[in-house]
Amino acid sequence: MRIHLGHHFYGAGNLGDDFMLAGFLAAMRTLAPEATFSSCVPFPLEPLRRRFPEIDWQDYTGANRTRCIEASDVWLGLGGSPFQSAQSRWFVDHLVTEAEACARARRPRFFLGVGVQDAAELVDPDVRRLCASSAGIWTRDTASAERLLALPSHPPIAAATDLAHVFFEGSPPPAAAPGRITAVVNFDYGTWPGQAACLETLRALPATDCVWLAQESRDLPGAERALHAALSAAEKTRWRLVVPDVPGAPLREVLARWPSGAWLISARYHAALAGAWAGSRVVVIATNEKLRGAAHELGLPSVAPDANAATFADALASAAPLTRPLVLAALAREACAAFLRSAVAHRR
Repeated sequence: MRIHLGHHFYGAGNLGDDFMLAGFLAAMRTLAPEATFSSCVPFPLEPLRRRFPEIDWQDYTGANRTRCIEASDVWLGLGGSPFQSAQSRWFVDHLVTEAEACARARRPRFFLGVGVQDAAELVDPDVRRLCASSAGIWTRDTASAERLLALPSHPPIAAATDLAHVFFEGSPPPAAAPGRITAVVNFDYGTWPGQAACLETLRALPATDCVWLAQESRDLPGAERALHAALSAAEKTRWRLVVPDVPGAPLREVLARWPSGAWLISARYHAALAGAWAGSRVVVIATNEKLRGAAHELGLPSVAPDANAATFADALASAAPLTRPLVLAALAREACAAFLRSAVAHRR
């Protein structure tokens, strides 16, 4: 079976996307070792080809996209929150074009491991058509499935979980290091209103190592590297910046540089998942529904971005290491198996 991966954010610089993609490929190696894959992205291809050689990576051109869809058996929208359009329609417009190419080639479209952050996303007429005309959707959390099931017309929909759990099961992050605090903070081009309160609370912990971890390797406004650069001189001395990703390096090598801490403060979805697998005491800064869903699924304490010091202290006091969430890895593999069963049934 030839599967075209139709989402085009791979290679942008966010390790979370790579963790999810690696989990999908790990599941496919067991479930469908004969499967082949293609994808077209607007980012440098050589690092992707080195990291994920199983995938036929192509430049993001109209001709390549059409050719890859025509050469495939099914189209798969893998991971992410593809229906967002509040800030920009770039992803929805991409999906509309992909759907038109699939319709011309008579290829079925599926979504796997995707999220819906707000019911308002599904009001857009194009999004409703994209969902209704797909062959099946497996979400990364229950709330996303419930939002999709409320649509007036929808395909088969099932709640699952993030596919990164499959990767973490086979390649768990380093165990949480005693005495270390790890912070992974991102506010999507905005500011962190609770920053002073959080850092004040963390100073009271008996930590010997404070790591400011960048899941996103790019220096984007409101992301980890920019927030670290804006710290006061004293705080910058206290917090050492770690950017574990090296473009094209095997993902297991990158994960070996992941500085798991006894405590993890995370405003990144996949960093929170990694912390749960590492045995960290995780507190989620819930900047969106995706992070609120992760906290609920894993049973982690969460706080709002503007939480005060007392709220942070209470969350830290209630955080506890989890046993490795193996049940979620099994759920993710079953979602991949269900997608394959449906893809075979729809195969041309």
